[in-house]
This record gives sequence, C-alpha cells and structure tokens, in this order.
Amino acid sequence: MRRIRGRPDRQPHPGASAGAVPTHLRYSSLHARYIEKRLRWQAELVPVVQARLGAASGPGPDPDPRAQAIVATVFACVDTATELWARHDGRPDLADPYDECLAAVRGGRD
Repeated sequence: MRRIRGRPDRQPHPGASAGAVPTHLRYSSLHARYIEKRLRWQAELVPVVQARLGAASGPGPDPDPRAQAIVATVFACVDTATELWARHDGRPDLADPYDECLAAVRGGRD
C-alpha cells in the first residue's frame, strides 16, 4: 500500500486494502468526514421517519427511539453492503447485498 507523503491525515486506515474497502473508509480523515455527514443525515431523516410512523414527539426534546433505530439500521446496512460490494469489485449489483443485510435485521431472507 502506498503512503501519501506529507499528509498524516491521508494515510490508509490500518488493515485497509485498496480493492476491499471503499475510499471513504480507507483513509482516517475521509472516514471521519463520512461519519460527520452520516450523523447529520441521520438527524435530518429521523423526523421524517418519525412522521411516517405516526409518532408524535415525546414530552421532551428526544425523538422516538424507533425512528432513530430504523434510520441507524438502514445506514448500517448501507455501510455493510457497500463494503461487501467493494470486496467483490462492484459485483453483484449493490442492491443485492443491501437487501441481504435488511433481511438479516428483519429476521429472515426475503
């Protein structure tokens, strides 16, 4: 694996190989930025999911934990599917491993 000179924030993540891990997960700084974006996306999506569940906000400022769990699960499935997809050089279609991941958390195989 090639090291990028003069950029300690752009060094490959330990254990990451070029073909097996998406770029945003190979470099610590890119992974950190991805996590920041993902947390922002999750925060923006929770109220949407909460509304679709028909759940009103609780008495406090906290969102419905079911909505939070659903959004977090979807992102975990996306991350896992993306890693599997990248390990197989972009084959099969990304939707296939994503569907498998969702089926796993639903408790069955659709």
